[in-house]
This record gives sequence, C-alpha cells and structure tokens, in this order.
Amino acid sequence: MSMSTGVEPTIDVKVFVDKERNRVLFAESGKEFVDVLFGFLTLPLGTVVRLLGGQSQVGCLDELYGSVEGLSTDLFRTEACKAMLLRPINAAAKQCCQLKVRVDDTKHREVYVCGDTSCSVTAFSSVPGVVCRCGGMKFIVTDDLRVAPASTSLMLTLLDEFQVPDPSSLEQRILRFSSDKIIDLLRRSLTSQNPLTDHYLDVAVAPDDSVVDMLPEYLHPKEEDTEAEHSLVNASLRVLQTKNNSKVLYAEVNGDFVDLLLGLLTIPLGSIVKRYGKSASKGCFDNLYTSIDGSAQGCLRPECQNLLLSPMLAPFFGCGASTMLQVQELAPDNQEINACLKCIKDRGFANLPTVMGNFASTLQVVIEAKLQRKDLVEKEVALTKPQVMELLKAALVTRRALSTVLLPAKINKKLHYHSFGLY
Repeated sequence: MSMSTGVEPTIDVKVFVDKERNRVLFAESGKEFVDVLFGFLTLPLGTVVRLLGGQSQVGCLDELYGSVEGLSTDLFRTEACKAMLLRPINAAAKQCCQLKVRVDDTKHREVYVCGDTSCSVTAFSSVPGVVCRCGGMKFIVTDDLRVAPASTSLMLTLLDEFQVPDPSSLEQRILRFSSDKIIDLLRRSLTSQNPLTDHYLDVAVAPDDSVVDMLPEYLHPKEEDTEAEHSLVNASLRVLQTKNNSKVLYAEVNGDFVDLLLGLLTIPLGSIVKRYGKSASKGCFDNLYTSIDGSAQGCLRPECQNLLLSPMLAPFFGCGASTMLQVQELAPDNQEINACLKCIKDRGFANLPTVMGNFASTLQVVIEAKLQRKDLVEKEVALTKPQVMELLKAALVTRRALSTVLLPAKINKKLHYHSFGLY
C-alpha cells in the first residue's frame, strides 16, 4: 500500500477482447505492467510457491516447499538455513522494489528512479532528482505473454494472426491490476497458455495434473555413456519400488542430495526457463523470456536485459542445485560479514539428514501405497549428472519425479500428451 495515501497502487491495462470467441487477443500497456511481468522471471521458485499459498501446481515444488516447512529446525545446520529456503531472497530485489505493483514484500535500501511513471528507461540512481532521458512507450502483450513495443505493423500482424477482419469488432476493456490480481496472473501464467483470457473471464484454475508420472518422451533421460566425468560424488540412492517398475515409493538419500533438491527453491524462475526452455513449464513463461532479447529487444538497458536473461542468486544462496543449473551468485555488497554468514556461505544447506530415514515413515508409505510386501523390491541407484539434471527438470512438471527418471522409459511410453498440450 502507498505510505502517503494509504491506497493500494494499481496498474491499468487495456485489453482487446474478441467477443465472438470470448477471449483476450492482446493487451496494450505501459512500461509499468511489462516491468511487473518481466519481474516474475527474477522470483525464486520458493517465493513463487509461498506467494501462491503452496498451490503453485508446478510439479512437486509445493510438496518440496511443504517438506521444508514441516522439518524441524534441528535438522538444519542453522535456523537461518530453513528460513533461507522458505523465504529466498531475490537477487533483483533492488529493481523489484521500484515496481509500481509488487507481489513480494522483500525490502531493500532506497534507490531512485525517474519520477515519470511512464518512463521507458530502466535506470536507477542513488541520488534523487537525477535527470532521465526518457519518453513514454506503449507495449503489446499477447494472451500467451509475448511482449513487444506497440506499432501499427505489429497491430496489423496480430489482426491477421487472429483472423480479425474488422478491428471495430474487438471490445476494449480496462483491467485494473492490484498486487492480488498480479499474483493471480502469476498463478495462471505457470499453468496456462492463455493467462490474460483466464484472468479476464475469471476461469477456474485447472485441476493439478502434475500427479501423473507419464511425461512426453523428451523429458526422459537419454542413454548416457559411462565416462568418468558424468559421475557425481554422493549421488547414490536406495529406492523402494514395485517389482514391475510401475512406481517408486520413496528414496533414502544422504544430506548432499537433500541439499540439491531443497536448493531448487532458491533458483529464480527465469534461470529455470533459461536452462530447460519450454519443457520447464506448462505455462507461457518461455514466451515472456524469449521476448527479452527478441521482440522487446532494445526496450531495456543492456544491464537490465542481462539481469533478466540470466537471473542470479542472492549473495550466500549458492547451493548444489545452482551449481548443477549453472546459476551464478550475486557478489555481496562491500560490507563486513560476520562468521555466521560465512558459515552459511561455505556450508550452504549441507549435512541435512535423510527425510524418510526412519522405520515409521517407511512403513506408512508402504501402507498408503496399498501394496503387498511381495510386490516390493529395494534397489541401489547411482545417478549420473545428466540423470540429476533430468530429475530437477521432472520436479518442475510432475509430482512423481523419481518414477519419471528412475524407471525404464518404456513404462511411460503410453503418454497423456494432452496434459502438456501435445498431440
């Protein structure tokens, strides 16, 4: 809320609605709305889950986040380690603090921007009153979040693309986005290819289909060679699965592996899209990402463009997942760091105990699976680096990530392609 007026800030966006087909074709907005959309890419995955109340429907991230919430702080090296996973810091918090409508409550020191709210130059200064060479700019945002500067040629291209012979047939409506409505748009963008239409029509969010373990073939790990460089230290698992290779019930793992999985919560959304592309989500964030150096290229200062194309971790948030996904860590400010912070930097979230390591938990899983002892088998599995990469990818699109990666691909070839819009 605005400190001066007590009124929550909002952003007005004009949408063009095809009344015949009852859908939003595209929206026209100023820089403020586009900045908010691009800002989504800087959000750590743990923040996305927290903002959506543990209902992101992104693979098994909700369960991963819930596991951290449920674990006793005694199981972490320090209480701070648990807090860092539940509320990971956005490395771009300085920039996001300047958004007119914010979805995250991360605080940062003051910086100054141009006083003109329609300014199209993403520039920051530590000195107030700096003169900015700016001018108003309009953007077109399509229903599937492709962003480009507004122009007559683009408008005509879109009318042809959507087969609209008479532009006057389009209804123009103004949508007013508050922080709650922006969060709703974030939720829909994770799972829908038409988030603007879904938001405009208030379409019910589709049921979570990420429980399926049957994924498109391109998500399964390819046959790998056995060269030594593919091996990972401490990437061994003891899994309990069905003898017919239909399901992995659970895995007993060491602290390094838990560190790897939980560290996924600190990775910015944009870094996931950069690494895995379209296969990282059922939504349309890949369109938003590719707009940065595609149709919207030239609308951002180079340093801001780089920030969005390669979102970084906040200082001291480096972990196994960030190493695997090659996400760089932002250098800390030049300030004194005490020993506790050094420990977090050096040790991260390592040495976490096995989550499912006691007999009671094991027995409960078997009981809930409704399986007989004769149907179960225990196996030792040594994961290669490519398999770990596939596991992290699978964690973003299914709640049965272990089954997807560890079981033979032939089991999963009868695929539900419709779950991912593939036919």
